[in-house]
Amino acid sequence: MRTNTLKTLFLTVLTVSTFFLSGCWDETHPGTYYTFQGKTVASDLTGNPDYSDFVRVLERTGLLRDLSTYGHYTCFAPNNAAMEKFLRERETIAKAVARTEGKSDDITYTTVDDLPIEDCDTLAWTHLLDVTCFIGDLVPGLLPKVNLNDRYLILTLDSTRREQLGDSVVALQRRLNNAIVIAKDDSCENGVVHYIDRCIDFSGNYVYDLVDNDPKTKLFSEALKLCRLHPVLSEYYDLNYKIGYDSVYKGVPLVSASNNYTVFYWEKRKTNFTLLVPTDSIFNRNGISNIPEMFDFANDVYNKDRTLSDSILADYASPQNPLNKFISYHILPFLMDLSRINGRSDIIKTYNNKITDPEDYFEPLLSKSLMRISTSYKNNLIGFTYINRRDNEGNGTVGFKGGKVPGVRILPVEEMKVEQNLALNGVYHYIDGILVYDSKIREDILDRRIRIDCTTLSPDFITSGARQFDASNTGVSKYGSGFKDPKNFVSYHADYTLSVRAPNTSSSYAYEGDGIDIEGRFDMYVKLPPVPHDGTWQLRLSFRSNRLCGIVQNYIAALPAGQEVERTDWKPLGLPVDLRVNMEDPSVGWIEDGDLMNEGGVAAVEALDKSMKNRGWLKGSDAQKTATDKIHRDVETMGRLILATEYMTSNTDYYIRIKQLLDDDKAEFLFDYIELVPKSVYDMSEDKH
Repeated sequence: MRTNTLKTLFLTVLTVSTFFLSGCWDETHPGTYYTFQGKTVASDLTGNPDYSDFVRVLERTGLLRDLSTYGHYTCFAPNNAAMEKFLRERETIAKAVARTEGKSDDITYTTVDDLPIEDCDTLAWTHLLDVTCFIGDLVPGLLPKVNLNDRYLILTLDSTRREQLGDSVVALQRRLNNAIVIAKDDSCENGVVHYIDRCIDFSGNYVYDLVDNDPKTKLFSEALKLCRLHPVLSEYYDLNYKIGYDSVYKGVPLVSASNNYTVFYWEKRKTNFTLLVPTDSIFNRNGISNIPEMFDFANDVYNKDRTLSDSILADYASPQNPLNKFISYHILPFLMDLSRINGRSDIIKTYNNKITDPEDYFEPLLSKSLMRISTSYKNNLIGFTYINRRDNEGNGTVGFKGGKVPGVRILPVEEMKVEQNLALNGVYHYIDGILVYDSKIREDILDRRIRIDCTTLSPDFITSGARQFDASNTGVSKYGSGFKDPKNFVSYHADYTLSVRAPNTSSSYAYEGDGIDIEGRFDMYVKLPPVPHDGTWQLRLSFRSNRLCGIVQNYIAALPAGQEVERTDWKPLGLPVDLRVNMEDPSVGWIEDGDLMNEGGVAAVEALDKSMKNRGWLKGSDAQKTATDKIHRDVETMGRLILATEYMTSNTDYYIRIKQLLDDDKAEFLFDYIELVPKSVYDMSEDKH
């Protein structure tokens, strides 16, 4: 078993969780160890004799006392039958370890008291969260936060089982990882208790272990080993990353768009992966039944002109090897929660599905590649999730006449029928086809307006759970996830605060509801995703104004792949932009469409669009609405600024630099999204979408 937990930290997590969940509870409550007079998580557990063994585990670890204090806790409690099974499993493991060490295997775990305290610690941490989660309110997918063992848990629906919810109401049985939830949402004054039929697996398997042990994915597993990707997929913690205690647990105040936020920093920088795996049957359907056939398939895609040397073709570990490229395009360098990869369900429903499917763009492990992931959405129903699909939204232009492309569907865990798809450092999903990054994908499917939400620009934002985070159960009304030097973001100095704002459909005027808030005298640059093909592209930056914002100067740098950025590489992009004035400023000329229609009809709307575009501005998109049913195009504080129109190549690294010019350490920048738009699209009538 592989473990990577920091035990001394987790022993204190519950004690300090009060500070993490609310920056002001210590003012309204007697203290961390305030004891309730009513039912607590601790008293709920101790009052149920069928769960006495788990209670004893909590007693041995000292956590039972914490569960009688003030806080927001979620406890998944295994019953005594589950604990008995756990004892037998740990006894078997202990005997095997003793034999390998040349020691006596005369080991018997008769009761919980026979377990090593380390097993009790890990067992308790695995079944506890420091946030309240009512399962009846959750959609299937990853739970909002990691457990105290620093692992995500996943909620699924078991189509082979039903549970009775009333005289006539029947629902699919809920599963938490490998455990069936047999009683849920037992509310207490300091949290909630759910009862489960077995202990949640806390083994330290890496994500490739799950694929290696899956009998349906032998071909993909063999290719991973041949390409020597196991060491890459063994990354987990960045041991050099450090952050202060107060920043993690007490939070840092931040004023964003006139709202007072509390920002809690990411405690540990983790590297996670998502493997998109065709099963052997999918490979067979595509004429691949062994590794030589898989290599030939990959060679036809990634060495079409047959220019690669024999040494590269023989070295599967080389990033230039066709098989290595083929497999790498099936790997995403972050933890993907399929239930919110294109936004939480409440965010998705703010889209106008007649215009576009919810979408996002991501960089796989394959260097200089891009992937579009979208979720079908029609008649207010959220459907399946696809890779490189082109549906009714076309390529972003009005009246697109090209053909539809079905794409490759990602299967949710309920369809996979596997015991476990979530590992220590990632997750794997079956897909119903084979992924390639060929000329068809690069020059046709991805020849489109590429709108990239800023929270996808760093894998840290996704793996941490900050992107599309549901903060409703944290006890913090305005919640932000803070980051210090996230991947792909580089600052020339430390005089700034950067956070991902949790989505809020009731008040947010942001694309996908969330956004990155940067405050201070910042001067930072961001690595952009690659353009999928060579050509003339237009780079646009989202514009969100507020009176507390600053004045920024934008720059661009274009460098050979892998070359580090120097201060001399930057080219200014136009004049500084004052983010304190809205789109109605004469320099922009924004007028709401409704007013224009009253004055001159469609012709007036199109004339203003052209006039604004000549000045380097576009209105916001009409594909998403605010909570008041107002499209972003009709919001005077939202728009798009054209930064550059120039020839870009697919093998070049591009960076944008954003420098705050005001002498104000509280000035803000509300970073929402960027757009990369090819000439074939921006020359057409695509401004509205």
